[in-house]
Amino acid sequence: MYLDINKPVKFNEYTGKCPVCGGLMVYVDYVYRIPYYESVLITTGECSSCGYKYRDVRLTDQKEPRRIIYRVEKPGDERALVIRSSGSILLIPELGLSIEPGPFSQGFITTVEGLIMDFAEKTRFLCEEDKEKKAECDIVMEKLAKARDGLISYTVIIEDKTGLSDIVSGKTIYEKLQPATG
Repeated sequence: MYLDINKPVKFNEYTGKCPVCGGLMVYVDYVYRIPYYESVLITTGECSSCGYKYRDVRLTDQKEPRRIIYRVEKPGDERALVIRSSGSILLIPELGLSIEPGPFSQGFITTVEGLIMDFAEKTRFLCEEDKEKKAECDIVMEKLAKARDGLISYTVIIEDKTGLSDIVSGKTIYEKLQPATG
């Protein structure tokens, strides 16, 4: 029998305790094929007592660990698609920016421009909290605006032990990620 997982395919159903009210939650697992990641496990849950809903998406595959390097050098380069798995490290060394995985880390799909805009939003929030660093914040925000528009050169690096992250462009460089030695 051939399984078409280009549509979500239900393969498991189970019950558990609702984290909100302690009532009965019914969970359902689906497998589904999506671009760039082959297949994912989608888990949904709903509490019959309070209506709380749970949603989670996890990857079912893993590839060779790799470092992904993408250089923004001119306007238009910031339009490359960035796919970051939840356990990967993302760095932009020239701008002093990084995203480290944590216990609630999430993967995302965006463009380099969207990534820079997200950093700008978070920077703006932090700057509002600390009015004494206004001059420093203005400099950082100006750099991020130029980076967003591809007006300055910088490098986006993703280090991914699962090998599932990517930057979709003909300019992307891939290196095998060596295991850390301790």
